[in-house]
Amino acid sequence: MVAFKFENENWEPPRPPAPIGDLRFRQLFSDADWKALPPAVRERFGRRVAIGEALIYRGHVKYNHVNRWGRILNKALRFIGAPLPLDTQNAGAAAIVTVTEAPDGGQIWMRQYARGDSRKPFPQIIQSAKRFTGATGIEEHIGKGIGMSLRACVEDRELVFRAEDIFWDIGKLRLKLPRWLGPTVLRAGHEEVGNDCFVFTLRLEHKWFGKMLDQRVWFQDDVGAKR
Repeated sequence: MVAFKFENENWEPPRPPAPIGDLRFRQLFSDADWKALPPAVRERFGRRVAIGEALIYRGHVKYNHVNRWGRILNKALRFIGAPLPLDTQNAGAAAIVTVTEAPDGGQIWMRQYARGDSRKPFPQIIQSAKRFTGATGIEEHIGKGIGMSLRACVEDRELVFRAEDIFWDIGKLRLKLPRWLGPTVLRAGHEEVGNDCFVFTLRLEHKWFGKMLDQRVWFQDDVGAKR
């Protein structure tokens, strides 16, 4: 047996980063809508960490339904990193969300999903950048210049982002997908369920291809639990 000795025996693991105040999401809502959200949701979207630190939420997939057309779309989007959940994310699969600050003033969201396919043991990682700009006040960029303008709203006390349009930035040129070609519903929700837990929902529907994606993922807010 080989004994290892630390150079500094008084070393302690780093403490979780202390969130600081953030008004970027608050500014997307009217006073009435913001007050309609549960206090825990307002607090969660009022957090901000310093560059180099991260907020981490752990949970598991409740369900993840992807139809045939959703699987085809997933394959077509692989050239930008597969930004939609794959149908290999079975109920109960582990999920982790990491939120970090971007140097340009936005946020980087990374979602990691364990897979139930033994032939593909590595988790799927989905990354996107939220930038607080544009006509709606917030855009989500998913890679290779492709992104969407989001409309923030409150639906039955749930914080919801709905895609207003989908675009492709080529240098200084922005091309928008015609609305008649785009999805009828592209919606991400954040629902408080109590005991410092929340549910992330994602739904994609198209008038020609039906309900392409319907996902529900449960998360624990460890930061809130330690208040």
